[in-house]
Amino acid sequence: MTGPMHDRVQKAYEDLERARNAVGDVERTMNSSETTVTSKNRAITVRLDGRGELTEIKFMNNAYRTMAPAELAALLVETITTARRQARETMAGLLQSVLPAGMPVLDMLTKPLNLDDVMRQADDLVGGLIPKAARGAHESGGEA
Repeated sequence: MTGPMHDRVQKAYEDLERARNAVGDVERTMNSSETTVTSKNRAITVRLDGRGELTEIKFMNNAYRTMAPAELAALLVETITTARRQARETMAGLLQSVLPAGMPVLDMLTKPLNLDDVMRQADDLVGGLIPKAARGAHESGGEA
């Protein structure tokens, strides 16, 4: 089969394959990456996996032994929070490489997800593929 329709279908399959490969690359990178942060006083180091999950806490010296419990707890929270922020920023950068430009990836990772808002923004970015009438019916609770 040849012709304009065949060419469009072929291009769509090629685009889909490229997107699938790009998503696979992002997933492999996330699965193999780590974020490591050392506290300001160098007493502790925390490590997170590529998805931002805490995997390790290391006490680098004996300083933690002389710290008040509240001080140690605050240091742990601060260090873990810093590591999670860095991990989210890294993850956002990876995801941005496979999502349309302008998608608020970091917001999607850090704020409660409103799927209607995300879909509306995505539709706006790709030129409005969802008919306005269907969007209006969905947004008002009706059926499209």
